[in-house]
Amino acid sequence: MKSMMKISPKTTHIAVCGLGYVGFPVALLFAKAGFQVTGVDVNEEKIRKINRGGNPIEGKEPGLKELIGQVKKTGRFQATTDPASYQEAQVIIIAVETPVEEETHEPAYRALKSALRDIGQNLSAGRSKEVLIIVESTIAPQTMAKVVQPILEAESGLQMGPDFLLANCPERLMPGHLIENITNYNRVIGAPDQRTADLAKSLYKYIVKGKLETTDWVTAEIVKAGENAYRDVQIAFANEMALLCEALGANVWEVRRLINECKRRGETRFEALRQMHFPGAGVGGHCLPKDSWLLVYGARESIEPN
Repeated sequence: MKSMMKISPKTTHIAVCGLGYVGFPVALLFAKAGFQVTGVDVNEEKIRKINRGGNPIEGKEPGLKELIGQVKKTGRFQATTDPASYQEAQVIIIAVETPVEEETHEPAYRALKSALRDIGQNLSAGRSKEVLIIVESTIAPQTMAKVVQPILEAESGLQMGPDFLLANCPERLMPGHLIENITNYNRVIGAPDQRTADLAKSLYKYIVKGKLETTDWVTAEIVKAGENAYRDVQIAFANEMALLCEALGANVWEVRRLINECKRRGETRFEALRQMHFPGAGVGGHCLPKDSWLLVYGARESIEPN
């Protein structure tokens, strides 16, 4: 029987799969908190750069350079391409890209499935300790149950529950604000049972100052894809209003101002206020253009068309 896990910087070894905009700062923050952390990535050039103390992330990221220097001095973080590193970890965090196919807009889970196969093949049936696997990547609803769990079980020959624990904690990041967002944003943790939820929550308390909410897998999946779809819709609405105003000869800036003035005198309740966005160039970035498609894909098999 496996010994019950207790999250502690002194005894918990963390492996982070994927060292991009999500995984790299997460790995550094856990190392800063006192954990021994191994980062795993398929990009050999990136690994060499990281192990030299370099920064693989482009763009200005406040606090990241200083964090790299702090962690480098501790010796608690190393990077590798070797998936055998998962064998030594009590916590494995998956933070790989999850784009959508250009033509079909269906999830392109090549990186996710490859990571799951590598992890599954390195989960030892002879482990004396529990292992907690957490997916931070943004995924379509039902991916945890229909993709993540089945691949891990098939590749390892083990069962979720008695042999390993599985949670999802979707990232809430914006390039240019990585450290700030990880540290101060509220997070949602999805888990199939209370013990897994409590363990994941006790882990993230070491690096997250925001509120940690626990729920089930699919709710956490919907929340992440849904919050980005919400932003997508708001931006699209503002831009459609701009086109309508242009066609009718109206000033969209005045229209926006007056829409947002639709409130009772002295009203402060956020839910009672209109908050039309400024129109602009459209939706961009890594996440907003794809996450609405992930949300729709997750419900495709469950919702009957009218």
